[in-house]
Amino acid sequence: MQASYRNLRLRLSDAGLWPTSKVAVTAWYLLALELLLALVRTASSALGLRFGDSLGGWVIFLGLVVILLFQILAYRWIKQKLLWRLRNRLIVTYVFIGVIPVVLLVALALGSFYLFAGQFATFIVTSELNSELKSLEASNAALTHQLVAQMDGNPMPAEAIKFLRES
Repeated sequence: MQASYRNLRLRLSDAGLWPTSKVAVTAWYLLALELLLALVRTASSALGLRFGDSLGGWVIFLGLVVILLFQILAYRWIKQKLLWRLRNRLIVTYVFIGVIPVVLLVALALGSFYLFAGQFATFIVTSELNSELKSLEASNAALTHQLVAQMDGNPMPAEAIKFLRES
């Protein structure tokens, strides 16, 4: 009997159903006492004995006390569950208020930096192309002036053609 009680108690403790507070233990003992008195009252009235009628007041009194104690336990349990949920809600709210804006600002800064770097790279390439274009225009203008100076009435000699090919 002792081992089965211990096993039952361990299983109920693991499931979280074993009463641990004084209020819970008192409520369960009073419930057991009320059920015992109700059983004695019913058995005595079934056997035609008169002493069971005097137990009616005790059964009602114990029933009201048990209902009150179980309401206190239910209030504690509901409060614990709701506060746990409230804590989780507060954590989620703090994450949305504190962390998400920081992540969004960092993402916005990185996106802006990426676009700025692209614009800067485009500016560098465009300025290099413009300087190369100006260099080509200057060299073309110099060759054109030299060619015009050499062809100013003289037919183009082979050295001039060779010079143009080299340059």
